[in-house]
Amino acid sequence: MTGLESTALGIGQAALKAVAMAAAKSLAGRATFRWAVWWRVRGRTEFPCPWRAYVKWLKTISGDELARPMEEIQGPLAIRLNHALSAASRDWGAADDHLSRALQLVEMTYPAIAAAMGGSDQVALTQMWAQERSVSVRDRLLQLVGPTAALSPYDLAAVLHRRSRARRTVRLQAFDVDESAMSPYFAEIEVPDVSVERVIVLMGDFGSGKSETAEAWHRATIEIFVESNGPIPLWLSARQLLGHALEDAVNRHLPPAWRGGRGASIVVDGLDEATPATAQAVLEDARILAQTHANTRIILTARPGILSSSPSEEVAAKLLSEEKSIQLVELAGGRSRSTWSWTASMRATVRRPFFALAAGFMLGRDEAPRGEADLIRALVENALVIAPERSAVTSAETRSALQRLAINLTRTGGDCLSFIDRQIARSSRLTADGPDGAVLFSLPIFQHYFAAQAILDDNVSATEVVTDAASFNRWRWAAAVAALSAPDAQAVDDLLASLVAGNPGAAAWIIKAAFSGQRDWRTETDQLDANTSGPRLLRSLRTWSDALGPLARGVLPYPLVQGPVELGVMASGHLINVAFSTSSPAEDSVKNVPPGVHPLGGTASGWIPWFFGAPPGGTAWPWTMARKQIAKATAGKLSTDPSIGAPDGIWAQERRFDLARRLLGRGSLFHRPLPASEVRVQAEAVFNSIGRERDARITLPSGQAIYFGAELADLISWLDENSAEEVPSHLPAEDIANPKGGFAWHFFSAPRLMEFEVEVYGRACEAYDEALAHSFARLGWSMPSSSFAPFGVVLEISFGDSDRLGGIPGLTAMRVPMELMCSIADFGSEAARSASGRAVARQATRDPAADREHYSATLEAVRAWLAEQNREPISGLGWMNGGADDMSNVRPASSVAAGWLWSDLQSIGLGDSIRRELR
Repeated sequence: MTGLESTALGIGQAALKAVAMAAAKSLAGRATFRWAVWWRVRGRTEFPCPWRAYVKWLKTISGDELARPMEEIQGPLAIRLNHALSAASRDWGAADDHLSRALQLVEMTYPAIAAAMGGSDQVALTQMWAQERSVSVRDRLLQLVGPTAALSPYDLAAVLHRRSRARRTVRLQAFDVDESAMSPYFAEIEVPDVSVERVIVLMGDFGSGKSETAEAWHRATIEIFVESNGPIPLWLSARQLLGHALEDAVNRHLPPAWRGGRGASIVVDGLDEATPATAQAVLEDARILAQTHANTRIILTARPGILSSSPSEEVAAKLLSEEKSIQLVELAGGRSRSTWSWTASMRATVRRPFFALAAGFMLGRDEAPRGEADLIRALVENALVIAPERSAVTSAETRSALQRLAINLTRTGGDCLSFIDRQIARSSRLTADGPDGAVLFSLPIFQHYFAAQAILDDNVSATEVVTDAASFNRWRWAAAVAALSAPDAQAVDDLLASLVAGNPGAAAWIIKAAFSGQRDWRTETDQLDANTSGPRLLRSLRTWSDALGPLARGVLPYPLVQGPVELGVMASGHLINVAFSTSSPAEDSVKNVPPGVHPLGGTASGWIPWFFGAPPGGTAWPWTMARKQIAKATAGKLSTDPSIGAPDGIWAQERRFDLARRLLGRGSLFHRPLPASEVRVQAEAVFNSIGRERDARITLPSGQAIYFGAELADLISWLDENSAEEVPSHLPAEDIANPKGGFAWHFFSAPRLMEFEVEVYGRACEAYDEALAHSFARLGWSMPSSSFAPFGVVLEISFGDSDRLGGIPGLTAMRVPMELMCSIADFGSEAARSASGRAVARQATRDPAADREHYSATLEAVRAWLAEQNREPISGLGWMNGGADDMSNVRPASSVAAGWLWSDLQSIGLGDSIRRELR
């Protein structure tokens, strides 16, 4: 209820609200009205003022603000006006008393607005504001006289509403948000129905909105008290009951009439802040009180596990829906772009109103949390500054018990605590009772946070985090929070070095989750340490190079991959110059970069420039810098590296056929076998033309792809060793000699196109497996697609869609575990199957809705299978829609596999540029 509504002493509530809204509307929309207000205020002002800014400020005053008590709103209005005037005039801000002057202007503005309204509206506004001032007098009078003060119901209601607003203001002040701004949320709170002679325990985890729900009920009882001569409302904090029986406390606050049949509507808030024994005693007192005194009903608020209440007494505080929680985040200051990619754990967290408000407040600040891991840390630490929660970090006993709880829950899903530790953990409001007497954290973010502290305290080793996929999925968010919370550069380096050495893919995900929100470059104020920058960067680069194995070649500097290096580093201010010596030292070392070594200028002999500029911000910059450099290079490696897979696997076969095809001048759409003798003659001729140099690079006339002399030598050796008569493409060739159109797919009949696509995708599955076993072996289980590998592909191809460019057939592809292929891809005898059995295709139905239902059902089957296998993919599952035009790619199966690999690399933070087509 607004201030205007709560003090309706003779003036209709709706009429008063309408006057306030009309005044605000006139301020915002009528220049003549603003001029009238300005004219009156200026005539009474004795100091200079940038009046143009004052008039603009008048437009910002809302109806809700005009309806608020002056004592509450004039301060915020003065601050807002002072900011506006200071921005408009340096002279204003230079005055020693500029804030007092702003307050004087606000005080003069009120009567000026009323005068500008004129007539009955002027009288209504003047009376309303006078009555609002009188609420303070009545509140003070009630405090002086006590419960025997003979106040009218209207006067007492005004005081109770004032106190209610004050409590809500205190709860909201940490989020820098006003109650009026949150009115859409408060208006939707579902008020509990509490009948007389009944006690309700409003239960909810920390931050679930118990107090706001109880406040809404309390305000509703005030209305009943005024309008229907109902029971007298009373709000008590559990702290007010320390050492006192509940009935004694009620007698101290209410007039004797409550005992004579008038009754009371009582709230006791915050019982979870009391000891369990005290809380249980209050519940027992409440039961007796409600049964003894007529027209009495009571709400107690507590978290689960504190009270031994009966099921009939318990009412759960309703959590926000996911949609409403995101709206509340944005209402409190966040933006939609900050929330759309949140994980399920974070979305579950902000269904508690306290955390939705906290998240919105933090995201709305200039220095907002950078990413979800930073938000987890900020939310928990914000909760831990509240007095009842401080013991979680200030008490060694409680902190230790919560750490052990976090470790055990993360490892096993059970608390595995001793009886004593369980009771210590249960005493914290951060926990909740689980099944069979176990204790859990009330929110996943609390578990992540205390698990992170366990990692930092070496109670959990970093190697455990990246032992395997199951362990990583349990620990990854805790590890990201730990990386953010490390106390100094040495701790950051030790933690990240262990993670990268354990699995560079998993480490990349953690580094991205922890630090991706930080600047890609340092500001001038964020200076580098000239003494430690070189050794720290060398440690990072060497750790990444050793951990990546074969993948390091092509994504990290060549000297680093070859062996020990002499790294030249010069850090100056926020800039760094990095180069590699061409020498071959016996061990890694760091020295200053010689003068003249610069990527954009002349270079000193014996040095290869690598980086000059501002590295990423933050303490972890050597690790984030290396990750970003690797992520930028992986697209090029996938596009051009001829040896990603097995020596004679899919990648090698397609690269060999493409080279042979180009040697004979065939186009990229040619998929028929090539005569081996002609290929060998041309290969020998080109190899001889480059002096049979294996490292020489060549570009053939029929394309832009770059080949090496070694590839020509390998092609010749393969032809000789296999006595091959032809070089096969391993894919079905086109079967229409005289097509009706000129696009590539017009050369394929429908059955042949299905054969072609199913073979491409079947071979792509094998190509992915090869890449994971060779070039990406060190990433292994951290690649998201490995969670359901070995996988096959279910294809559906549609023909005759004239809406597509060139009438291209449509193609939908979905990867599924091979264990599910038989049940999911039961397409009958008309289906096309690859030679490997890894891909199955059928012609799509004509019902898009049925197709989508089928795809969704397939996804659910895959998710269920993953759950049974205790596997959790890092990235989401889905299907791909496109065109059946893979014959247009120079290496069809490799291109599809490269797309899957690229998607995996992007998900873990090792793919960070535009994917290139294979060449």
